[in-house]
Parts: sequence; structure tokens; C-alpha cells
Amino acid sequence: LLNASQIFPPAFNKSGAVQLKIYFFKHTVTKLTAARSTDATQAGTMLLANAMTPLLLLLLILPARATDLKICKSIELTQGNFEQHRNTGRLYRELKARVSNCQYIHGDLTIKNIGVNLMNEAPLLDTEVRNMSTDFLDSIEEISGRLLVFRVNLRVLRLASLRAIRGYNQLGESPYYPLEIRQSPYPMQLQLPSLGAILQGSVLLSGELHEILYCHLTRSVAWNELFKSASQRLQDRVTAVAPLGNYSSEVRLNTSDACMSGDPQLNCHGSYKLDVDRGQRICWSAGLNGCQSSSRCSSDHSGCGSCFQDAGREACCDSYCLGGCSSRGRSACFSCRDVSRDGKCENACPTDYDPGKGVIVSRNDSTLQVGNICVRTCPPGFQESSDSRFCLSECPVQVPGDDRRRGELPVNGICRPCERAADCRACRLSAAIFTDAEADRLRADGCPVWQASELQPMLDVDPQRLSNASLQVLGQLRYLYGNFVVKRVKGSLDFLTNLTFVSGNLGLMMTNTPYLGLASLQSAKAVTLFRVSGLCQAWYPAERINKLRERFEISEINVSFDNTSAECVKAACHPQCAGGCWGPGRRLCVACLRYRVNDSCYADCKEAHRFAWNATACGAACHAECKIGFGCSGPGPADCVSCRRFNESGVCVSECSRGHRPDSNGRCYSVMVAVGICLGVGLLLLLTASLPLAVLYYRRRITRYEAVDLDEYLRDASNPSDMVKLLIVNDDDVSKQRVIGTGAFGTVFKGMLRSHGRELPVAVKVLRGRSPKLGQELLKEAGVLARVRHPCCIRLVALCLTQEPQLITALMPRGCLLDFVRERRRRIGANRMLHWALQVAEGMAYLQSEGIVHRDLAARNVLLQTPDQVRITDFGLARLLNISERDFASRGGLLPMKWLGLECIESGLFSHQSDVWSYGVLLWEVCTFGESPYCQYGIRSAEDMLGLLRKGIRLGQPDVCSVDFYNILLSCWLPFPESRPSFSDLTDTMKDCLKAPEKYIAYNAAGTREAGGATAAASVNESDGDGDGDGEGETETTMAAAVVAADADVGNNGDSANAYITDPVEKRALLELELRDPPAGEQCDDDDGYLVPCSGGQPMQPMSQQQQQQHAADCDSDPCASSCLLPKRK
Repeated sequence: LLNASQIFPPAFNKSGAVQLKIYFFKHTVTKLTAARSTDATQAGTMLLANAMTPLLLLLLILPARATDLKICKSIELTQGNFEQHRNTGRLYRELKARVSNCQYIHGDLTIKNIGVNLMNEAPLLDTEVRNMSTDFLDSIEEISGRLLVFRVNLRVLRLASLRAIRGYNQLGESPYYPLEIRQSPYPMQLQLPSLGAILQGSVLLSGELHEILYCHLTRSVAWNELFKSASQRLQDRVTAVAPLGNYSSEVRLNTSDACMSGDPQLNCHGSYKLDVDRGQRICWSAGLNGCQSSSRCSSDHSGCGSCFQDAGREACCDSYCLGGCSSRGRSACFSCRDVSRDGKCENACPTDYDPGKGVIVSRNDSTLQVGNICVRTCPPGFQESSDSRFCLSECPVQVPGDDRRRGELPVNGICRPCERAADCRACRLSAAIFTDAEADRLRADGCPVWQASELQPMLDVDPQRLSNASLQVLGQLRYLYGNFVVKRVKGSLDFLTNLTFVSGNLGLMMTNTPYLGLASLQSAKAVTLFRVSGLCQAWYPAERINKLRERFEISEINVSFDNTSAECVKAACHPQCAGGCWGPGRRLCVACLRYRVNDSCYADCKEAHRFAWNATACGAACHAECKIGFGCSGPGPADCVSCRRFNESGVCVSECSRGHRPDSNGRCYSVMVAVGICLGVGLLLLLTASLPLAVLYYRRRITRYEAVDLDEYLRDASNPSDMVKLLIVNDDDVSKQRVIGTGAFGTVFKGMLRSHGRELPVAVKVLRGRSPKLGQELLKEAGVLARVRHPCCIRLVALCLTQEPQLITALMPRGCLLDFVRERRRRIGANRMLHWALQVAEGMAYLQSEGIVHRDLAARNVLLQTPDQVRITDFGLARLLNISERDFASRGGLLPMKWLGLECIESGLFSHQSDVWSYGVLLWEVCTFGESPYCQYGIRSAEDMLGLLRKGIRLGQPDVCSVDFYNILLSCWLPFPESRPSFSDLTDTMKDCLKAPEKYIAYNAAGTREAGGATAAASVNESDGDGDGDGEGETETTMAAAVVAADADVGNNGDSANAYITDPVEKRALLELELRDPPAGEQCDDDDGYLVPCSGGQPMQPMSQQQQQQHAADCDSDPCASSCLLPKRK
């Protein structure tokens, strides 16, 4: 039994052991014990043999699990520096270590430059090298890529267990051959006795080959036994043949003159199988070890892919087998046609993959796939794909120039998508030696992911040959695909601080440094510390290194500490470090006591220049205008504790606005006020007499200052957690002055909020109706709005719980974006439009990060704080998603059909991607200066809208936007939600558009080109009445002309002129038909684009004076509504 390894060949298949006879084991055990047995104990010995036989059979025939199979990446075998040391034993050990008992190679096996002079390709005449055994290759059973043999001078190159070469071209090389033998004019025998299949691709012979190798490959090998498709061929591109005899000579033969000598070395052994079709025996080489395996079926089993001998009779292998089998069943296959799972061939690896969620939902019987092998966990060196279905050699890197498709990075053995495209940008190294020129190129590219050279997959860094600037470039390296060697360093290793992942080996050699600096390292194939000296014990985290040893191998060879140097005597970890450190400073901590921000440890968020998100984490960075070291309460310029430059009305700014100057404390004051103070010195008596008026004016100024950031005024300073509070007020504290807008859920008033003896201007939203359900909607909306903190979103300040509940927010006196673009359609430039689009995208991206779905995004629900600053409001239907949910369904209520995505109308499913659809309609409103969507189609019901969208109809291209910008709108209206861009993507897109606004928005200063192709019917005064640049103070002529222009625009859209009726008689008849009251139960389009129930069946009644005023206001907001066309023409 101890000699079983000599009895069974290395390619012995455990699944075929079932054919072994039991008497073989009985005979073996009996023979081993016979020398010590006597006649009296012979019977006992046989009994022992009979008892051991089932156990031995069980051990041999038990199929090996797929997880026990050793899977490796591509392997390259070369002689290295053998020409210097000339030690064959050392070369053998190096090659064996590279193969390392690998059974399945996921990639290529390259054997090249062995036994030859690398300078002139002359053979090395060392007999030991030519006779070197290649038994270290016997473990290899399958190669997923190719086998390349190039300039190999060995007597025998044998892969005894290789059963299949699949020929998968992972790197996309062209041309690509699964078996390629090139430039080997040396007498060598290539032996692949177990090879049963070459799955795809042709075989290439090229360059110069020796006659022994060439003749056997072209005449003796039955390639039709190996090829699995009719397109596979043997491509003979050999230029010359080295003849038998003195192979070191330069004599060469033409291929037509080779193989004619009849030498026995060129023929197969007489015991080998005879190929009936060709009338000759088949083999890889002469001698008893060069046979070629054959599983081809005879004509009686022509329908079988391969056959085996069953008790002397031919039988078909299972259809799942590839290259033959040892018996019936999927477990007896030599290789698998599709995949192998636990030693059994299957058509696919079992998985509980949910394509809708894009993840594995259960691990009960699910496996991962690496090549054609099913495994439970990924082998060492491989990364699990982001969808948990495959094991990858490398995570997908960021494609240059394609920022929409995010790359992935390895995190704890799993490929995770990058949050930003820049985090995944990859660069390919041009050579193995790192030079200053390479550093200059990488500095310009700014890549955190480096891919080693394909020819030499290694990064060799020698700081003695590099400048300090080049070493700083190494600091941007975070992920390296390849081997990494750093040697001869004298001093700091700070350039390794950001290194997180190395797919190959990491070696630090011949280095004198006080600390290693590997604070970010999470994964590597192996780490070797060789002759590293000068280390400080305080900066050597032994506990952390032992933890890393559980993930990968760490070898320490000749590592020494120097605790007597002045630097090591003073060495200590940063006070905020926990669990040791890799060196000095807050960036090299193993763990943090309190907060970790950008891989550094801080005592509080103020020290990190961020605001406190909760007790254990910091939020986003403070605004750039916040003073460093003082902290902030939020990300906006109004949240700074102290300003870096100037403070104007509670907001930190880079410079004071027009008409203001900074004082000695950095506060911006009005110049007019300062002039008044100077004049007041001469008018002291007058000022004394008007002191009460001055006090009143000052109080109003204070009130106006505090109203700019109302939530800051109402914040509870005694709250230690800085948690935002929702103020509950009574109806007496709120006074409503006038209506400033209406929405789907209520009416908005301008009002005053009385608090602590002051009256503060606010916006009051009164809920429409007294339904308990609507009250619940409002409470949910209040819970959402109170948590929103973003400069582009309006935050809820107070709530009044009357019978008609009221929401109280900061007042935005400039109104909504829809009214703004309609009134100023001739005075809005491309830059301002794109800034609005960017701000809305940033606000929606923030809401998405908070799990908030808006569901009612439109230009009417975007308010202007200033002409250049918009804020999102009216979360009338917003809901806070649960952590595990992606979408939620609507169960009734008012729906803005013209702004909703296709899936919302079909099934009531709302998500962040349906908000993207609404965002596209909002951009269309801005580019058309407030036109009503789909007004030419006369939408009256949800069925009308759904039928329109299902036909593929979308809003037309506005005249002011280019095709590139229109494509952005169309991407928001794609039918499948997952195909639409995210708000983060749209934010990046709008930033790119702002780099060249004129490329996307074509604005005509003369005002002759209007939205939708319409031409104004009257001249509009383009001046700003008060000269403040914000559009306020316009004359009545300006406002009337804008209304006339909007009215003239109806029916004259340049893009869809054929969709309108131009004949006056037909148009009159159509208008009268549309003005009739619809049937009961039908739905109409109100001014906000909502579909609401109509009062059908009743004749139209004369309007009261109040109704006429409301009708005029409605028609101004939506001139395309059918009920507005005829009355306005009267």
C-alpha cells in the first residue's frame, strides 16, 4: 500500500477506481504481511485483508470535491537567472514552486526559455538541464486558456495528467491558439498522453522546430481525436526543420524534405493504437511513454461523443463528458463539457441568483463558478464577483473614457462597484522596472489601480534609482494586479501607506526602515520580509500581522529590530490609535479610538473638518468657506461655526456681495448703512429724535437676518447631539397673509410665525380637505422633511396640528421655477439653466442617499432662493423607504401623470429611477420656458397617458437644446428603470455640460428663438425694472407680453406642427368640443398636471367673479389647457 503511488499513474482518476478488483487489494495486503506470517496466522491475515478492503475502496473511489481541487491563475515557467548560477536542482525547485501542485489553471500555461541562451537562442549543452524531469507538471489536469511552448531545450516535456485544453481567450488576444509550439529547434519529445480534448481554436506550429518534434506533431498525432469542431485545424507555419544528429549545427531542412529518413525516433512504437482511417499508429513521441489516448467511438456508436471499454465491449460515455470517461455516469468523466461540481459533470453551477435584485438571495445550495469548476468559496487569489456568481482573476477595471460604467475594486475578497469613476481608473505599466519616466506618466493619469506589464507581471521599485517626486507617485497606488517588490530602501516607507490590494506577492527586501507603513493592506497572495532591519518595536503591530496571516502567508527572513536608535526610543503610536500602529501619525493606526475619516483617526469630527453624523461617525466635509478647526453643523456655508473669510447674513462667503464691505471681524455690512452712520455724526440731534424708528428698523433687520436660515434660529442650543427638532406651534402663532401658490395637497400662504416675541416671515402650507388619510400623509411628509439637510432642499421647520394641518417652512419669496422661466423666458441664459439642472440633480442625489423617493418632481415644486440658487420642495407623496426595499407601490391619491414614468402608471411602482423620469420632464420644462408637457395630445385620463407612452412617444426636442442635451433627456425616459442614469450620474453629466454650456443650450440673445420653436407674438421689454438683475420690478407691459407670447405659442410648435389643426373652422369646432363637460367619472387635467375627477353630466355654469379670477390664474400657469384656449381668445 505504501507503494501505491508507484502503481497508479499521476493522472489516476478516483472516479474510475470503482473498476478495480477487490482481490487486488487482498493480494497487496497479503503480500505485505506474508513475510511475517506463519501458517497459524495466515487465516487471520486474510481476515484482516478482507476487513480492510471496503475501507480502502471507500478512500479511493470517494470523488474529490470541487473545493479540494487546487485552482491557479496563469503560470509562466522560465529558467530565470539559471545562466548565472547553473544549478539544475535550484531551477527544478523554482519551477516546482511556481506550479505548486496546481490542478486547474484558470488562464494560460507558458513554458519558455528553458535550456537556451537568451542572447542568441543557442542551446545550453548542460546534460543535467536537458535531462531535468518535468514531473512537477504532472498535477495539471486542465488548462482553461492555452498551452504555449517556446524555445524549450529539454529531452522530454511531459504533462502526464493534462486531459483538456479549453482555449478560452481571456485577454482578447488575436490571433489566439489553444496549443502553440514555436521556435524550438532542439531534439525534444512532447508527451501529452492523457490529453483528450482541445475544445476550441486551432493548433499552431511556427518558427523552427526539430525534426523529432515536427514529424510527430504533423504525422503521428491524430488531431481529429482532440478537435471538437469542424473549424479546428493544425496550422503548419514552420519555416525550417533542424535535422537529426548534431542539433547545435545551423543545418536546416525544408518541411517537405523532413520526416523521410525512416529513423525509429520519427515513428510510433509498434504497440500503439492503429488509426484505421490513416493506416498508421498514433502517438506523441517514440518509445513506451509517448502514447496518445483515444476515446473515439467506432462506427457502431457514431452518435456518441466518446466511448470506453466495458468488459471488452465499447460503450458510450455520458453526454456531459469531454475527452472520454472511465465508466458510465457523469462522475466518471475525464473532463466536463460544461462545468464540474463535486467531481460530477453538470450543465451549470447551481445558484439562487435573483436577476431583479442582482444578488444571490440564498446560499443553501448555491455555488460560485471559476472557469468550468463550481466551488463554494473562491480559491486564494480570486475575487468574488459583485453579483456573487463567479470567481474572477481580477475585478473589472474602469474603462478609460467610459465614466457611466463603473469599475469594481476588491474589498475583502469581493468585487465592489466604485462610488466614483476616478476611484477605479486603471493604468497598465509599460515595464517591470519602475522609472522616473513611468512615474511622470502615472502622475498625469492619476490612476489608483495599476496593472503590471503583461510580458513581466511585476512592479520592481528601487528608491535609489528614483527621485523623491517619483516616490510620491507611488503613494497614489491602492490596487496592484501583479507582483510588487520593493528593495534597498533606507528610510521611510510612507509611499506604501495607501496600498490596499496586491494580486500577487509583495516583497520588502534589503531595507532599513523604522516602520513598514502597511496600514491599508487588506489582501495579497503572500508577503515576504527579507533582510529588513532598523524596525522599531512600538511601530510593529504584531497582533495585526498575525490576523493578516489568517488571510495570506507572511514570511519573515532576517528581520531585526533596533530599539536603541533615537527614533525608536521616542517611537509611540498616535493617541487616537487603537490596537497598535504601522508607524507614526494618525494615518498609520490599526484601528481608531473614536472617528475614522479618510483613513485617519480623530478625536472628534470638528478636528476632521466635518460635522457629526452620529455618536460614531462623521458626516460630509464642512463647506470650503468654513474655518478649519472650528467645525460645522452641516455641509452648507450657513452651517459653519466660524467663517474662513467673510460672513454675510449668517452665510460664509468668499467675498461680500455688491454694495457690502467687510468689517474688521469679517462680517459684511451694507455700504449704505456705513454712509448713513458717517452722516449721522453731523445729524446727532436728528438721530436722537428718531431713535425709536431706528430701533424698529434695527429689529426688522435682525428679523430678516434670522429668517434667512429659520431652522438655525429655532434650533435648541441645549441639545448636545445637535439633533434637528420639529417645532409644534398653535394656530395663534401663525398668521396667513396671502395665497402664493396651490399644489396637489393644499394651498401655500405667505405668513408670519410668532416666536419669542418676534415675527418671522415663513411659508405656510395648509392641507386641502379634512380626510384622516390626508392627515397621515402630512405627518409622514413632516417626518421626512424634518430630516432633510441640504442646500438644494427645503427643510421643514414647524408643524401646526389643526383640523386642517399646516406645514411651516422658510419663505422663498421669488416663487417657483415654473413661474420664473415663464415670466423671464427671454432673459435666461444657458449657464443659468445648467446650474439649475445641476442643483436639482445634487438635491435629488442627496434625497436618494437618504432613501427618500420624491414622486412629484416638477418645475412647480422647485423654488428659487436667489436667481442662481434653487431648492426642492413639496414632498407631497414622499415616503421613506425601508432598508430592504427598492420600490414601493402607490395605493391611490392624486398622481402627476405627465411627469410619471411608464412603470408608475402601469403598476403604481415608484422608485428613485421614476424620479429620474420626472427630472427629465423638469429639464424639458426649463428648456421650453414653462410649456405644459404633452399639451398637444389632449391627455384626459391615465389610460390616455399610458397608451401614449407605450407607443414610444416622448416629449420633443426643445429648440434651445442640442442633440447631445436632448439625448440626456431621452436617457431619463427609457422604458426600463434600471436603464436610466442615477442622480449621481446626472450630477456628473451636468458638471460636464457646464464646462461648455453653449454646446448644449443654444441661446439667442435677440430672443427670436423661443422654446418649442414658437415665436413671440409681441415685443417684450427685456429690461429689469429695478435693475437688480433678478427680474423683479418688471412693467405690466412685460408681464402681459409674456402671457401673449405663451398664448401665441399654442399650436405653433416647430417640432410637431403637423399635430395641430390649422383651419380656423376646424379649430373652433375642436375647441367647443373640448369645452363640453366630460361624462361623470372621467378625469381632467388641472393646472398642476394632475388628473382629478370631473363633475361630469352637468352643463357649464356661469363663473362668479372669484371663479373668474381663479380661472385667469390657472390659465396663466397652464395656457395649453383646453379650458383656457377659447375664453382667452374672447
